[in-house]
Amino acid sequence: MSNSAVQKLGKRLELPAAVSEEDLTLLEDLLVDYSELLTAARGVVDELCDIVDWPLGVTHRLKTTDTLIQKLQRAKARGSSTNLARIQDIAGIRVSGRLTLAEQDQLGGMVVERFERQGHKCSVKDRREDPMVGYRAVHVIVSVGGRFVEIQIRTVGQDLWANVFERLADIFGRGIRYGEPPEHGGQAVTDFISAMEGFSASLYEMETEAAASIVSGREREVTLASMDPVLQALRELLQTIEEDVKGRPAT
Repeated sequence: MSNSAVQKLGKRLELPAAVSEEDLTLLEDLLVDYSELLTAARGVVDELCDIVDWPLGVTHRLKTTDTLIQKLQRAKARGSSTNLARIQDIAGIRVSGRLTLAEQDQLGGMVVERFERQGHKCSVKDRREDPMVGYRAVHVIVSVGGRFVEIQIRTVGQDLWANVFERLADIFGRGIRYGEPPEHGGQAVTDFISAMEGFSASLYEMETEAAASIVSGREREVTLASMDPVLQALRELLQTIEEDVKGRPAT
């Protein structure tokens, strides 16, 4: 599909009316293209992660038809129509691990260098200084033939925080990730979201101070280990939320 055809498809999908079988088939075909692109990009990222010494976890995912349609319709409802052909996170790769902020920058630079050497244009979004409702990470957006792959690079702390907030969004509405009020729960949930933003800011301050203090490899390990109590608190919070979700009645 041309980008123009994809954009027109998105305009039809963002309407609240029922999606036609023809448009659903077109969207499924588009996702097949993205799936092939994602597989190729994942291979490149895996190669880079094998080069460095840091233990890293790599996952990937492709948005579903339902998720994409909901994303388009939410944007339309907010009055900000989204161009389907320009959505950058349809295909996503996530790299996370016990990284310092400097190592996070280094890995991001390696990703950009490798894909640009292959002739693909890259852009970087640094969400650490400019977070989205507390979400912090480094994103590398790779453009391949008019399609995009979003590669998220996170420290362990950033990844745990994001996982907690993602589960909160499953419970209280996906819009909270964009600063929208929770769908239910009232002021108590709003206050908790604010507390999570504060937690993110404190965690980033700790990571910044840690990065500045590391000189040797041994200091790196000692400094990263000093953050373990904070990371454990996030793990326990995530576990509590997961148990709460399991205990909720099916809808």
